[in-house]
Amino acid sequence: MTTPDDGTTAPDGTTPSAQPPEHTAQSSPQDEQRTADYSYGSYGQEPTRSAGDPVDLGQQTPAAPGQQGSASAGSSAPAAPVGAAPGQGAPTAPGPQAMPTSSSSMSTEQVVATLRGAGLESPLRSLAVGGVAYVGALLTSLLAVLLSAAAMAVGASGTGEVGDELDSAGIDPEGALSGIAMIVRMPFQLVAMASFGSWGTHAEYEGVALRASVRLLPFVVTLVMVLLAFYGGRLVQRGRTTGLLGIWVSALITGIATALVTVLAALILAQPVPIEEGFSLRVHAAGFDAFFGSLVLITLAIGLGRMSRRARWAWWPLIADLPAAAKLAVVHALVIGIALGVLGAIGTTIQALADGEQPPVFVFVLLLPLLGGQMIAALTGLPLLSSLTAKANAPDLLGEFLPSSSFTGRATVFDLPWYAWLLTILVGIGVLLVVSLPWNHGRRIVPGNIIALVVSWAALPVVYFAGGIVLLVLARVSVSFGVEGGFFGGGEQMSGSVGLAWWTPFLALLAGVIVEVLSRFFAPLLGPVLPRRTLSWFRRPLAPADVVDSQNAVGAPGAAAPGSPATGAADGTAPGAPTGAPTGAPTGAAGLAAGAAAGLAGGAAIGSATTVDMSGSGSGTQERRPLSKKARRRLIAGFAGAGAICVLVVGLVIAYNVVARTVYAPEKSVDAYLSALEDGSASQASELAPANVPTAQQVLLTDEIAGAAAQRPDSHEITATDRQDDGSAQVTARITQDGVTSEQTFTVERAGRSAVVFPSWRLGAVEYSTLRLVVDQGTSTILVNDQEVDVSGLDLSPGFVDLPALPGTYTVSLPAASDLVTVTDSEVPVLVEPSGDEDTYASPFYQLSEAGQKEVQKQVNATIDECATSKDAAPEDCPFEAYVYDEVDDSGSWKIEDYPTVTVEEEDGWYFSTGYEDAGSAVYSYKQEPFLDDEKPTDETSDSSITVSGAVSVDDDGKLSVQYSEY
Repeated sequence: MTTPDDGTTAPDGTTPSAQPPEHTAQSSPQDEQRTADYSYGSYGQEPTRSAGDPVDLGQQTPAAPGQQGSASAGSSAPAAPVGAAPGQGAPTAPGPQAMPTSSSSMSTEQVVATLRGAGLESPLRSLAVGGVAYVGALLTSLLAVLLSAAAMAVGASGTGEVGDELDSAGIDPEGALSGIAMIVRMPFQLVAMASFGSWGTHAEYEGVALRASVRLLPFVVTLVMVLLAFYGGRLVQRGRTTGLLGIWVSALITGIATALVTVLAALILAQPVPIEEGFSLRVHAAGFDAFFGSLVLITLAIGLGRMSRRARWAWWPLIADLPAAAKLAVVHALVIGIALGVLGAIGTTIQALADGEQPPVFVFVLLLPLLGGQMIAALTGLPLLSSLTAKANAPDLLGEFLPSSSFTGRATVFDLPWYAWLLTILVGIGVLLVVSLPWNHGRRIVPGNIIALVVSWAALPVVYFAGGIVLLVLARVSVSFGVEGGFFGGGEQMSGSVGLAWWTPFLALLAGVIVEVLSRFFAPLLGPVLPRRTLSWFRRPLAPADVVDSQNAVGAPGAAAPGSPATGAADGTAPGAPTGAPTGAPTGAAGLAAGAAAGLAGGAAIGSATTVDMSGSGSGTQERRPLSKKARRRLIAGFAGAGAICVLVVGLVIAYNVVARTVYAPEKSVDAYLSALEDGSASQASELAPANVPTAQQVLLTDEIAGAAAQRPDSHEITATDRQDDGSAQVTARITQDGVTSEQTFTVERAGRSAVVFPSWRLGAVEYSTLRLVVDQGTSTILVNDQEVDVSGLDLSPGFVDLPALPGTYTVSLPAASDLVTVTDSEVPVLVEPSGDEDTYASPFYQLSEAGQKEVQKQVNATIDECATSKDAAPEDCPFEAYVYDEVDDSGSWKIEDYPTVTVEEEDGWYFSTGYEDAGSAVYSYKQEPFLDDEKPTDETSDSSITVSGAVSVDDDGKLSVQYSEY
């Protein structure tokens, strides 16, 4: 029951008619097409009214004096419907409509009457709903801001790191992050962002234009705003019969008003970010996108909410599956999102508690009001086998420092641990089966109509495809930044985004097709054995069209005449149907009309005769027939077989993954390689990871040398495996050598398959540790861990050579050729991780033994003795000489008084020398010519010291030789 504008009510509790008493006994032709129950109207005929009929039947325009009961000018009075009582339902004869007789302007009442006659109404009620929707969204935004701040506090432990970063960037954190001011401003920005606005700034400073924006849809805020507007629209329409024009004009006015409030509030309450004194950025979400987004959301929500209170059109049964499919898509997303969210929360909480960390579920719960849409979209898209895609574009200015100016990364459900993705896939399949059951239950389709048939097959795929587009919108988070002018010239752009892959709608369409097929072939098998209450919640009977106390007021707008379908007409004809239509079971067009008008709305008994029950469940009043024993056995056998197949498939998948992740895992190649290092098996290590050096330099990679190395790696542990987009894997291992633990990462590549179905892996290029060998050029043989190594083929011209070796401690020596020399070994450790330390090298060398020292002295003495046989005062190549005058030819001789004592030193070779105190001495005796001819030669002597120096060498045969320096 509605109340007139003046708020008065009749003494009996009924609403006074807006028309004169003599007109209330009649109902308009439009009213006769409506019912007080579940009427759609006649099939194929939309309820219509003439241009002059008022839309709000509860508040009809008063007729001019003398024109009570007349129809609009130029219209003819339609015939009374079949079954109507005489004198009821037939309008008066048409006549000219009375016009205002006053020449002055129309009064307020006349203006209101004219507008109502055109189908318009006061938008105040709708505006109130728009205000409530905005306030509700604002309160939800405030809650989202507070919970997000709590999430940041939980995640960052309230250390104030954000303020420190702003301060280091030259931004005043007190002005940018003032707590109360930001809490007041930010909810208004979130409401604009919930209307598809972007939060950002645009400013110019010293000739440089700056643009920055963040686009994120706080879906919970959007949902609250839309639901409040929708159900507010239903509340406004309750008890009213406002027509289409009035509904949508009011909704549009409300949408415009709400959009203006949204944009202006966001603009006025922009967040200031001070940069320096006298200049600050204003960050807000106001813009054309927020305006039109709010306009469309509020207009559609209020309009559709009010439309849901009106009687359905006659053709509504043909497309009834479309709104039902939208409902099922929402249920599908919520069920799979909540199921996976709960399972993920349990798993991450257990893992975090096992690791001694704080469970991340608290942060996710606190962020639900802000990022709930993104979470639901991701949890819904991944089981559809879509992927989360991240894209980034760096500015050209950074192109010189980055390998690529663009980046694209994707993550699918298969990037999770195998047990996680297997569980996700199983949940996704299970939800497909579950949602097919309510979709099938109680489903009715108009028979013999191609449109109804096409819609019945296409509704789910089309709506799921549209739902995939919605998932793209919900999941997307984008950031953009740009500068132009000044140093940046033409401008630099940087952007990034995260969201679902573009092919998500097509995967959703495929899911819709699967659900439709399951509902037709799988659900009928399981539906009969399930309790009715578990399925009947989905397809409930449609609500009746609101009327104004149609049960109590005869002739009230929307009241059904006696004999109409609302009062139990049983003749099988619909209101407005031809009078000659056959009665009884309807056939053809008349039957469809009768079914659409009287049965398909969900309450008339004759509806069962004009629709096909697709579920096989029958109407709610029919008794469900129990299955026969044979049918029950077949059903049980079928489900048992299907269950066995499912168990077998799941078992095979689990077994495959267990074997693939244990026996044929990429970690196995790394494990085998590290085990070879621990065992000193150079041959196995080289087979798993060949050294990328010439063969001549692989002389140390033998089992004899590596196996004899001390302090090899003691143990190892595989700590992480990271699968790459190119199919390879990065395996990280912790290796312990001589009590020191280091971490090393190995690249493992795919190498075909093993055992037909399992992946085969091989190690990529491995950088070997090296041993630097420092020996004299010409050295042909060395000893490494007591193993002879031929180095004659190595290039020793630089004085050293780097040789790959397995980790361990190596003893490098030289072969001892005789007892004249001793060898000083070189012990050097080779670490697991290549260090490139040039101070770690092996430099074995020979030292002269005591016998070698004596041999050097002996050879020096022999050389001196040989020189002493000379008769020359200065023997050639000898370490002594005498100074003589007028010597008689061949008269001289040498006598060694003392041999020099030589000392051999090691410095880049062996060198011997004679010190001043260790010098030898010799005497040269000769005859001197007389000064006078008659005198005889005289005997003279000359003393000489003996000093020697030179080098000592020992050849491969052990023979020692000395080389003297020039005298």
